[in-house]
Order: sequence, then C-alpha cells, then structure tokens
Amino acid sequence: MTRKLLNTSVFRLSLVYALLFSAVAAGALGYIYWMAKGQMEQQTDARLQLETDALLNLYRRLAFEGLSGAITMRNSENGSRYLISRLIHRSEQDLTRDLEFEDFTQSSKQIVASLPFSLISGEKRHSEPARMMLTLLPGGYQLLVVTDLKEQQTLQARLLQTVLAAIGIIVALALAGGIFMSHNVQRRLNAVGHTANEIMSGDLTRRMPVTRRNDEFDSLSRVLNTMLARIEHLMQSMRDVTDNLAHDLRNPLNRLRNRLETSQFQPSAQTDYPQLIQDTIVEVDELIKTFNALLSIAQIESSAQRQDWAEVDLTLLIEELADLYTAVAEEQNLTLSYHAAPGLQIHGNRQLLAQAITNLLDNAVKYIPAGGEIHLAATQQAGNITITVADNGPGIPKAQREQVFQRFTRLDNARSTPGNGLGLSLVKAVAELHGATVQLDDNHPGLKASILISR
Repeated sequence: MTRKLLNTSVFRLSLVYALLFSAVAAGALGYIYWMAKGQMEQQTDARLQLETDALLNLYRRLAFEGLSGAITMRNSENGSRYLISRLIHRSEQDLTRDLEFEDFTQSSKQIVASLPFSLISGEKRHSEPARMMLTLLPGGYQLLVVTDLKEQQTLQARLLQTVLAAIGIIVALALAGGIFMSHNVQRRLNAVGHTANEIMSGDLTRRMPVTRRNDEFDSLSRVLNTMLARIEHLMQSMRDVTDNLAHDLRNPLNRLRNRLETSQFQPSAQTDYPQLIQDTIVEVDELIKTFNALLSIAQIESSAQRQDWAEVDLTLLIEELADLYTAVAEEQNLTLSYHAAPGLQIHGNRQLLAQAITNLLDNAVKYIPAGGEIHLAATQQAGNITITVADNGPGIPKAQREQVFQRFTRLDNARSTPGNGLGLSLVKAVAELHGATVQLDDNHPGLKASILISR
C-alpha cells in the first residue's frame, strides 16, 4: 500500500509542494535569525559607542587625569566583566598593532573588533569572545571599551536552535500533511475507480460517491452521476424500444408472410395480384413510417439537428398548419378553429416544430368523433410561448398521460386505428430539444395538449 502511494502522481505533487513550503519557511526563519543577529550586534556596538562618548566627554572636560580616575571608578562600580574601560598608552601596548581590528587604517580614529576576552584580561579562563571599541586619543593614548559577548552568543545559539527545530518541525509536518492529503485523494480516486469498474461490469445502477465536503470531487461525481443516470435511461429506453419494436413489427411481418404464402399456394386465376401488391405496399409503408419515426426521435434526442436552427415565425407557422388541417377536419366532419398571437418568434428548427404540432393535430383528427371541435392556439405570456391543441374527444385518463409519451404505447381505444404509438414520443423529443415541456390536461370534455416554451 505504501509503495503504491509513493508511486502516485498525487503523492509526488504533494511532496513537491511540501518541500517548496518547507524551503520558503526555512528561508523566512533564516532571514529572521539573520536580522535578529544583526540587531543584537548593532545594539552591542551602540552600547560601546554610548560608553565611549561618555568617557570622551569626560576627557574633554577633565583631561587625562580626570578620564583615568573616571575609568577606575566605573570599573570598580561595575563589578563585572560586562563593560570594562581601559586607558593605555602606545608605549605600553600598541593595540592597533597587537590586535586585529575590523577595517583598520592609519587614518582610523575609532575601530571595533570581536576578539577573545583573554587578550585584554590576560586570564586564560576568560576565553569567551568580547566586543571591543578602540578610540585613539591625542598624546599616544588609546581608549578601549570592552563588553562581554557571552550572553549575546548564548541567546544567538538558542535562537539558532529554535530556528533549526522549527524548520525540522515544519518539514516533518509538511511531509506528514502531504502524505495525509495524497492518501485522502488516492482513497477517493480508488472509490471512483471501483465504482467505474462495477459500471463497466454491467451494473448501471451504481453511482459515484458524493460526500458532504462539496469540493471538486463532489462536483465531478455529481456530473458523472447525472451522465450515468442519462446513460441508464437511454439504455433502458433502448431495451424498451427493442422489445416494443420486436412486438409491434411481428404482426405486420406475419401478415405479409401469410399473405404471400397464401398467394403462393392459390391458383393464379384466383389470386388478385394487384390487390395483393397494394396491400403489401401499404404494410411496407407502415413499417417504413415506423422506422422513420424511430430514426427521427433518435436524431432529435441526440441534438443532431441543432445545426439547422434559425428564427421561426410561429404566428405564420400556426396559420399555415391551420389552413392545411381545416380541409382535413372538414373531410372528417370536424370543425377546426385557431388563434395565433401576432409577432411570435423563437429560435429553433421550423420543420421539427411543424412536425410536432402536426402530430398533435393528427391525434385530434384521428380520435375525436364526427361533429367534434378542434382548437389550435399560440399565445404569449410573460415572454413564454404556449402552443395548444384542444379537442372535445374522449381524452386520455389522467393515470395514463405520462405513459403515452413512451414509444409504441397505444391505449385500448386506439388499437383499432392505424398508428405505431410514436407520435407523442416525437412531440416530447422535439419539445425537449427546444427546451420546452409537453403537458396534457382535461379540456372538459376532451384533451388539451400544450407545448410550453420558456424564453
């Protein structure tokens, strides 16, 4: 498990970010240590400078004797090695020659150095480092002010240890955090992979896991679950279509076969070949219509016909269909009226919209008895367009209104009429392609079919 985790891109990416974060943190802490150390050194030099300036003021006011007495008094009152002053003549000891001061030149009147304290005290036990400031006075005298650096270096050592320990802790925590995050991400990826394997094995009911974190994985899982639900629905629809197609095509194919078989064994004189051919053509035409309807629904559901979209004048389309079906209705002893609000425009496929409305009108003409009435309307309200085909026929029971949108569904009162049960399926597919919905309601009496187009 550990080796597998180490080989993952997630772990490597987490490791890179952990090391990068550690490097930035180490740089920041190192900079803080460097600044703190520099500040300590500046404070030490400032203290030496302050003490030197005070002694120089005494020298200007009291001359050499007064300065020497003040140094003796200060050293005795101080009682420690923290701050010590010395006044030494060059004939006694030339400090500029015996000690290595920083940036020493012959023109320098005041110089500093960090040297062992024993160089001044002469005691071997005083080997701790000290900070010295040397000021050259007239007459060959040298004013030396020394401060002990032991406490300062102890503080710097502790600060350095703290910085190194903090860097070590940060690196450890960054690595641990990287391992934890990569393990968590890998666990979620494994869950997705496991679910995908089950789906590939044929279980289309499986869904990607979704947690309460609402992060990118959950967003991706929701999208995949929506896609899987759609695929499952399409697969189920395909199975239903296959079953219904096999069932609905069996009868016309059997009729064709029986008719041809009967004519084969009948004497030629008793066979009405023109009528036989005509009946066969009618059966084949019905089969072709069924396959064409299935093909149209499949193309519509795949959105393959969006490339033919343009602005459609619904008002003009309703008027044209009303003129066409007025004559059809009169032949069936029916009355058709229509109303179309002016200026109705939508972006869509004119041919498909016409086919959907035509299917609704065909159903109304086909199923209402003689003397019935059909009303075609297109209205607009709050920017939404409603296309309605209402009749006063037998209608559809409320419990079966969702069922009739399924392919090859035919109600009991429709089985004696020609058809394949695909008309309303095509209407629904066209409506969904245009972002619309189809609604069936009571017309008291009869049925009112509406296509609701949201703008």
